[in-house]
Amino acid sequence: MKLPYILSPLYRYMRDAVPEPLKPTTRGLYNWTNKLVTYGRTDIFTALDIEINSDCNMQCSYCPVSTESRGDNFMTEVLFRKILQDLSEFPYAGRISPHFYGEPTLDGRLVHLMEIIRQMVPAAQIIIHTNGTRLTRKLYRELIDVGVSGFLITRHAKKWPATVLDIVSREIDAKAFVRMHDFDGKVLFNRGGTVKPEKERSLRRCFYLSDEIAITHKGEVVCTNDFHITESFGNVKEQHLLNEIWWGERFTRVRSRLRHGYFDLNVCKQCSGIANREKDSH
Repeated sequence: MKLPYILSPLYRYMRDAVPEPLKPTTRGLYNWTNKLVTYGRTDIFTALDIEINSDCNMQCSYCPVSTESRGDNFMTEVLFRKILQDLSEFPYAGRISPHFYGEPTLDGRLVHLMEIIRQMVPAAQIIIHTNGTRLTRKLYRELIDVGVSGFLITRHAKKWPATVLDIVSREIDAKAFVRMHDFDGKVLFNRGGTVKPEKERSLRRCFYLSDEIAITHKGEVVCTNDFHITESFGNVKEQHLLNEIWWGERFTRVRSRLRHGYFDLNVCKQCSGIANREKDSH
């Protein structure tokens, strides 16, 4: 097995084939096994999202950006390097992606920053999550050349962007590096209660926070669903990402309780649907 899993045909098949009620636990156990095989331990995340920029050029109904902007902010390179330095002290081989709720191709530093990741965390898998509207063949080639591992391109409109079609039809290695998908008919998170997707995910136990975290442009370590940053587990400006935040007592306890079905934080209650079930029970 090898981290990450987003480019794995097996993982993507499981994501579509496993029944929704079983999917969160199945995904969690799959990731747990991969972490054990990769590192010999399971107390590490499999994916890290870094908000290098906060702006987006689309407003999708299933995304909080459709009603509220996160502004046009950029993470400093100093902070970016600090995060990678902390991570480099562990043999991290999981995914690193330059996004939170923004579109990374809007950041003119993207190629430079991805090159820094490859230099500082050489075993990491660098995956660009993008809507593809600004991903030209030139930018695609530059990113591949500095060591990007792949692209997960999501269609958010009725048609695929012409830029994406140009890449997949003319770049001979696109089949190896590009995965295309859409959210049509998919069950989605409500992003901490900020949106109402057509098919909303409901959780009895949560493994997601044990597998994937985000770091905002200000350095706050949060759940990827916590759009409003209601629960920060620490700030990498002042604290070590792994030693003081991830392996810290509070964050470790929160993750453990979520895996066992205890949704203590309000954002978790909203995101999992627990809040609505509690409301309906009264």
